Amino acid sequence: MFVKVIKVNGFTDSINGGNPAGVVFDSPNLTDKQMAYISKKLAVSESVFVFPSKKADYKLRFFTPEIEVDLCGHGTIATFFTMGLKKIISKSSIVTQETRAGVLPVEILFSDSDMEKVMMTQGKPVIKDIHLDILKLADSLNISPNEIDSSLPLQIVSTGIFTLPVCIKSYDVLKYMNPDFDKIKNICNDINVGSFHVFTFETLESESVYHARNFAPVYAVNEDPTTGTANGAVCSYLSKNKIISADHLICEQGDIIGRPGRVFVEIENDVVKVGGRAKIVEEIDISL
Repeated sequence: MFVKVIKVNGFTDSINGGNPAGVVFDSPNLTDKQMAYISKKLAVSESVFVFPSKKADYKLRFFTPEIEVDLCGHGTIATFFTMGLKKIISKSSIVTQETRAGVLPVEILFSDSDMEKVMMTQGKPVIKDIHLDILKLADSLNISPNEIDSSLPLQIVSTGIFTLPVCIKSYDVLKYMNPDFDKIKNICNDINVGSFHVFTFETLESESVYHARNFAPVYAVNEDPTTGTANGAVCSYLSKNKIISADHLICEQGDIIGRPGRVFVEIENDVVKVGGRAKIVEEIDISL
């Protein structure tokens, strides 16, 4: 059996940028193991499988090479941007997606007849205080504890998947850190998060709020190029803690590993939207 998979880079206009995802429309009766295999075969962090839904316009399931996850930002953007490019959806509209994080609206925006961007609504932000030794955290990132901005609250945050925000004082430290992924994975398991979202307020572009790297070895993804759910969650964490006041934000990610991407984040009250653009790379038939 062959399955047609579209490889799409989310959060970019470039063949070489953003975060690649696999997108499968009209999914046959694939098993969970087969869906994880497709993601692994593509060598992408997540693949998205689109099904009919009784609760929403579409049902999306997200698989890493190892497990199914509740929600994937770049996968959602890639899927619905591709629907626009292929005219499955042909005008600006709001549709709903059924996910394991709930039924969430997705806004598809056209400029004239061309795709402009896709914005997805995430789950309501959930923030929890945690206890974590800053020395242990610094050791897992292979940096000095003094290079972590400990003035920010030590909390985990989720708008679909929990992440640990870690603020670094300088771009150079963020760029040149050499994390110990086994140690990061152990900490993630201890505090029940899917990733570390490590960021600095020193940015490459003046309009950006921060520059980030995302480490998710729990999901067999040591470094994720561009991460929708984590950027939305961390921006809501910064907003709720009154560290930022803007409600329309741009997050930089991926430049350090040669896959530059930009995530748009909009925050209104407890509603968090993340979005961006996407680029189709290729269409592949995978044998199962």
